[in-house]
Amino acid sequence: MREKSISIPKQINHTTMIRSYLIPLTLVISLIFTAVSCDSDDHDDHGEVPVGFVLTANGNMVAMQDSGTLTYTAGSTIPVPLGSENVVSIEFIADDGDRFTPEGSEYSLEYSLSADNVISVVHPLNGDEWSFQVTGESEGEVEVTIDLMHEGHSDFESLPISVTVVENQES
Repeated sequence: MREKSISIPKQINHTTMIRSYLIPLTLVISLIFTAVSCDSDDHDDHGEVPVGFVLTANGNMVAMQDSGTLTYTAGSTIPVPLGSENVVSIEFIADDGDRFTPEGSEYSLEYSLSADNVISVVHPLNGDEWSFQVTGESEGEVEVTIDLMHEGHSDFESLPISVTVVENQES
């Protein structure tokens, strides 16, 4: 009769086993998150990203922000006469200095005001997303922040733009 040999299993070191699976598991999870965040329909799938903007009112430049510096053509604010209606347009500045307005329905313009009742804003103006009407409602100062929105997130946020409504000096 033949003797059967019985092998006794070696004691398994659970810590070593867990560590041997932990590194590959972490790598797989990282790759999954990277693949999901790099989806072609995501935030990075768009054209030029602005570094600034140019605001014109009634055809004249009134303010410009370029690479983090905001300048005004009339001192330190955009003056708006009380009761006046001003057509304002925005063009964005690309990194190479070119001016552009974004194309496509996935882009929009949003704004916020630091105070109510100083100015009123009609936006978009005549269906033009990059134009709006600003009317001086009461004397005072308001800060306006403009955001270039792209599919629900901001691609660019302006510095606070100072607008001062002043008494109309015309008689």
